[in-house]
Amino acid sequence: MGICTDIMHDFVLQEIKRIYSSYDGWKITPRVNGNNYDTVVLLERMVKGHREIVKVLITFKERVTPDMLEELKKPEKANDGIISRYDFAVIVPGHADTSALLSNVRIYSMKSFAFEGKELIWIKKPVRKTQEAPSDPAAKQVA
Repeated sequence: MGICTDIMHDFVLQEIKRIYSSYDGWKITPRVNGNNYDTVVLLERMVKGHREIVKVLITFKERVTPDMLEELKKPEKANDGIISRYDFAVIVPGHADTSALLSNVRIYSMKSFAFEGKELIWIKKPVRKTQEAPSDPAAKQVA
């Protein structure tokens, strides 16, 4: 993937791939954004002779403000003359404050990270329960 080598960004890129699947023709290009840990991901695909371009801002901040979207609103340069359609979105941790954003902004919530109070936490998948390790402590005493 190049730029995004951090494990947190790797988890989020997997989530973006579920939303914008390569099966549907999306090509993903991560880019570094100047705002600390934030990253912009460029997604492109060709549909019926048009190029669709979506810029997605990945941010791990608790509060998302409209000025953070300025980089997303800049159109990409196309050298081949094909008409491009632009869109943008934001992917944020669960429970992040996005109330300052306009209603036309696509907001996706991360499944891997969320805010618990003011703290960013990693949401792990639940552990699979087996007979050797039952989840109920009372069951251990009976056996």
